[in-house]
Amino acid sequence: MDDWKVLIDQAMQQETTDLIGAHATYGRAVRAGLAHAQMLLDDIEAAQIIEALYGALVAYSQQVMLRMKAEDPEIGGVDHAFRAGQAYGVSCVLNHLIDQLTDVAGITALGALDDFSDTLHHEIVVQSRAAGLTVELLDAKGDVLLE
Repeated sequence: MDDWKVLIDQAMQQETTDLIGAHATYGRAVRAGLAHAQMLLDDIEAAQIIEALYGALVAYSQQVMLRMKAEDPEIGGVDHAFRAGQAYGVSCVLNHLIDQLTDVAGITALGALDDFSDTLHHEIVVQSRAAGLTVELLDAKGDVLLE
């Protein structure tokens, strides 16, 4: 198995001379990091850390959405777009990276957190569209939304 830390170092060195290569190396680092995290899910203490991190990211994303509601920014305005984009970014980390992990030992509540984060991601996509974000939006499972 590749070492994700070594791959990140390599990618950082590549950035100045080979952007496409660096991009590919970062992708390998993502896969290596997730493979290592998946391996750790067999250990109850490590699994609980991953679950806690997942929970913190879900809570942060929801906190951003509630702040946006409390601030009541004008839909389509800069503040609304910023908050929607901020929440979307965190939600993508949850739904496109951490959701790839499987709790094969049944140690944590990753399945329930996955369902909750999918629902949250859908709400964030609605706000992102309302904000008029000009990025390719992805659904909770990483597929491009064509609507």
